[in-house]
Amino acid sequence: MTENNGRDAAASLPDASVHQVNKDLKELRRKDNREMPARQRIKYFLLRAAVFAMGKIASIAPEKLTYRVCVKLALIAEKRLPRFRKLAREHLEIAFGAEKSPEEIDDILHRTYINYGMNLAEFFMIPHKSKEWIEKKVNFHDPDWIIRTHHQQGKGIVSLAGHFGSWELVGARLGIYHYPIVAVVRAQKDALFSKFMMETRNKWGNEYIFRERGVKEECLRQLDQNKILGLMADQNSNRGVFVNFFGREACTATGPSEIAMTRGIPVIPGFPARNPDGTITLYIKEPIQMRNTGDWQADIAYNTQRCNDVLEAFAREYPTEYFWWHKRWKKKRP
Repeated sequence: MTENNGRDAAASLPDASVHQVNKDLKELRRKDNREMPARQRIKYFLLRAAVFAMGKIASIAPEKLTYRVCVKLALIAEKRLPRFRKLAREHLEIAFGAEKSPEEIDDILHRTYINYGMNLAEFFMIPHKSKEWIEKKVNFHDPDWIIRTHHQQGKGIVSLAGHFGSWELVGARLGIYHYPIVAVVRAQKDALFSKFMMETRNKWGNEYIFRERGVKEECLRQLDQNKILGLMADQNSNRGVFVNFFGREACTATGPSEIAMTRGIPVIPGFPARNPDGTITLYIKEPIQMRNTGDWQADIAYNTQRCNDVLEAFAREYPTEYFWWHKRWKKKRP
């Protein structure tokens, strides 16, 4: 499709729906909010106020002005927040230090700030734009009709995503396309901000599962309904396996591999990148067939490494799309 142009486990699943899981978690988050230290509650209040204010401005400001302002904010952050700039540059050094000059790495980082400024503008504009606007902004590159072909098999799809580009805008476009997306997300610490995020995502027809509770069982349940699971597995994990990412061991979540192996289906990667004209293309990659030799732990590590390899390859091809500020190599072996 190009728009440029383990049954046993299933039987034991709980009856709670995605929405019930989310309802329970929202109540938990509200409780957490009340128990926050005063300083942290003030910080989140100011963050919410800034986000809501920018959203209101974006709803009436010209689109080009919104992009200019948000890119300017990103460049101010690059200059005035050296701790975050240093963190991202260190990660770029890990990824490309052996093959790129310091000047090339600095250029990648600078262009990444600009790109994420544009992503920020789109984040603010999404709730106030029409579906026609979103359709013009995002297109698909799936020339072999991978998504449609696998979805027609009726087993659901395990989709591997990552923190690339304007993922909120891409999520909205997928919802408009009427794909039955169920995204696995991490709840925000602030309940009201989490509510704002979920309402924005739900507006376009997507469902979601919070990562903190019953996530694997609920994912299996959704596959039984032929849903498409959107799983991001490119962040530091405290309970994953150590596999290579840019030549260095990174503790990596095993969710995509585990779920796909349980159901006997491949993992299908899909990542977005911005085009020179400012639009975004979601690239659907070749399915990653899961090895299943009977040695569960060895197969999980092997399959998770293959997922990491695909993530790394896309980050190499489109380095300014990746979220280099995340502490990807934080956890170390004991």
